[in-house]
Amino acid sequence: MIKKIQQTSLSYLASASFLLVIGLVVFSALEAGLVSAANPETIIVRQEVTAELSMTVGSTTMVMLPSIPGLTGGTGNASTTVNIITGNVQGYAVTIQASSTGVDGALKGDSAGGYFVDYGATTPETWANTTSGQASQFGFGITEVVLSSANGASGYTSCATYEDCFSLAPTTTAKTIVSVSSETPAEGDTFQLKFRAHIPANTSPAVPEDWYTATTTLTAVQL
Repeated sequence: MIKKIQQTSLSYLASASFLLVIGLVVFSALEAGLVSAANPETIIVRQEVTAELSMTVGSTTMVMLPSIPGLTGGTGNASTTVNIITGNVQGYAVTIQASSTGVDGALKGDSAGGYFVDYGATTPETWANTTSGQASQFGFGITEVVLSSANGASGYTSCATYEDCFSLAPTTTAKTIVSVSSETPAEGDTFQLKFRAHIPANTSPAVPEDWYTATTTLTAVQL
């Protein structure tokens, strides 16, 4: 009887020892899992986006209308819409420059040698016609300006009506007409670029019958 009890006790001890070993193994595995979960890794992903600029001009070839009678005079107009889109956070600038040779104005006759005198103002102003016996005029301007910020150059951002913001078309140095110090909205910034030719009655110097052409270059750059 004593022998049987001793064998039973040994069996219990063996079972307890086995369970203890299993428990230690399980606890060790759980502890390792807890340690691993307490030390996460941070993943960082980066993407660069570069700045681009787009300029769209509605019409690059225009005819000022109506035709102007050479003796009694009149006024011709033409305009187009310009749209600028950029993601450049420093912004952009738009300049204009007319081609010219010698002392002639920007608007020159194709074959007869005549020309229109450049408009007198170098800074934007409300257009003013010359009167009978005075010189012809040719100038450009902008209006209907919708910019993403108020940082326009040379006063060209307060051009509410067609008569506003005319000046001569520069022939020696490009003139900044819009300057914005931020990126544009998705739809971009817009303005109306306009040209005007005027002949008063009995103009002097005379403007002979001909087609007259002005070539201007509009440039947009990122700042």
